[in-house]
Amino acid sequence: MTEDDLRARIREADPAASLAALSPDEATRLVETTMTMTTTAVNRRRHYALAAAALVLVLGGTAWALTRPEEKTVQLTGPAGIAAKCVEPTAERLAASADLAFAGTVTALTPTTVTLDVTRVYTGGEVGRAEVSQTGETSEQLMGTGKFESGKDYLVASSAGAVMICGYSGEATTPGLAGLYEKAFPR
Repeated sequence: MTEDDLRARIREADPAASLAALSPDEATRLVETTMTMTTTAVNRRRHYALAAAALVLVLGGTAWALTRPEEKTVQLTGPAGIAAKCVEPTAERLAASADLAFAGTVTALTPTTVTLDVTRVYTGGEVGRAEVSQTGETSEQLMGTGKFESGKDYLVASSAGAVMICGYSGEATTPGLAGLYEKAFPR
């Protein structure tokens, strides 16, 4: 292949061969634009730092989820009949008799059992969930409406595994009940 043949092949392959040549003013303008344009370099260290931080968060969250202690569930029963007759509740009796007192929200409700997620423990061991047997719907059972309702907050005290009724357990919004707990179990 000769030099002329090579030049002919290059001309055939040139995609800009059909375009008109640039004028000297246009060439000067393009060179000037190219020379005065400032480019910013990508900071790869920042990307690596963000990726490392995200990895630490994911690994830390996974480790916490795998190693956290299981929630303890406690089961309580309530008295019925003659044991459900009451005298006025006192903070002293609540503090002396309750081996477990907590605030919780009803998350599951069946005809025989109520499940509460414990939000605060006033006295007793750490508890994450409580299952309470429903024994009746008399007004002595719980302060407020007298029965557990899904999604509502309750204050519950128990003694020897049985729910303390007669003004010691009920809806958290019942007048005087939260004050009774605060007085019996000051922080």
